[in-house]
Formats: sequence, C-alpha cells, structure tokens
Amino acid sequence: MSPRTRSIPQPKQARAKDTVSLVIAESNRAIEAGGESSVRIQEISAKTGVSIGSIYHHFGDRDGLIRATYVHNFAANIQEDIARAKRFMTKMHSTQEMAEHYDEMLAFLVDHFKHVPADKRANIIGNTTGRPLLRAALAEVQHGLTEQLTEVMQLLQDRKMLKPHLSPRAAAVLILGMLHGRIVAEIDTSPVSERDWNQAMMSAFGGLFVLDDQLNV
Repeated sequence: MSPRTRSIPQPKQARAKDTVSLVIAESNRAIEAGGESSVRIQEISAKTGVSIGSIYHHFGDRDGLIRATYVHNFAANIQEDIARAKRFMTKMHSTQEMAEHYDEMLAFLVDHFKHVPADKRANIIGNTTGRPLLRAALAEVQHGLTEQLTEVMQLLQDRKMLKPHLSPRAAAVLILGMLHGRIVAEIDTSPVSERDWNQAMMSAFGGLFVLDDQLNV
C-alpha cells in the first residue's frame, strides 16, 4: 500500500514509529488550533525536528498527513476502550455478575466520553464528504473496531449471556452506534444531562443480555 492510500503509516523500527507519532501529534495540535489550513509541513518539520523529506516519506503528502491524523484520532481511544472492555467481560460469567459491576461499567462510560468527545468523532466523519481516501481509511478502521467488539459479543454469546436471537456483530455495531450517537445529545438546544445519557446507554446495553432467571425458561 502506497503512502498516498494507507491510513496510518506502520513502520517497523521503533524510531520511525516515534517519528510518526510525533508528527501526527503536532498535526493534531495544528488542526485543533486553526483547522486543516493550519497544517503546514514546513512548520511541523520545524516544531518536531523531523525533516520534510521524512514527513513526505511516511505520509506521502500533506493530505496524507491530515488523513492519518483524523484516522488516529478516530480510532486510538476507542481501540483502548474495547481492549479494556474485553478484559472486563472475560471475567464475567453471568448477567448477575455483570450487574453487580454496574457502577464500574458506568464509570467506564463516563471516562470514555471524557477522552473521546462525540463531537470530535462526528466532525471527522463529516470531513469524509467528497474525500474518498479519507472515507476508505475510516471505513477500514471502523471495520477493525467492529471486529474487535464482535469478539467480545461472541464471547458473551458463548457464555449464553447475549440474547440468542442476536448476532454478535449486530450487537457490536449497535454499541458502537450508540457511542458515536452521543453527538445528538450534545448539539440539542436542551441536551439531556451526562448522567441521564449514561444511564440510558447502560439500560440499552443491558437489554442485549439474557437475565439469569430466563436461562431455563
């Protein structure tokens, strides 16, 4: 895959990985400060100490750098949260046991939205209009996120916790959709409180699972 079409460069050497991370972080600061027009290769090179040639080598061009920055922002924290969810769910063997950890799951949800603002993800998705390379890159990342969360849902189905008529993948897509959908609450002129939103999310999430007293029905 050429630098022009890849989403985020994946160099093998540790030094090159650090270089890519450094450049993306500076590109992100520029976008947050003044939008895409503030992303200037020469300035990023000067601020990071990474040569212009190295930036072009890793990202292909300025658009490639902006695309990699968006993809990184879209995926990074969600991937970490899915990994956390998988570690948590691996310990659960019944819905009763999961219910006993309600406060822990609620705290996890609060922490998720604190680190991954819904409006930021929505803005990234909105920027795909008329930009097929960015759209393809995000689609690739979204597929990976869905696959990871599907593994968690499959685990719960194997333990007879997920309702039997539900597809693990569909359940995973629904959960990711609810996470992305937080933007609806944030842009409303009379938004629901964070507490009410998170409790509604937890209730909807709980509806995916079989109650312990239903197992023998």
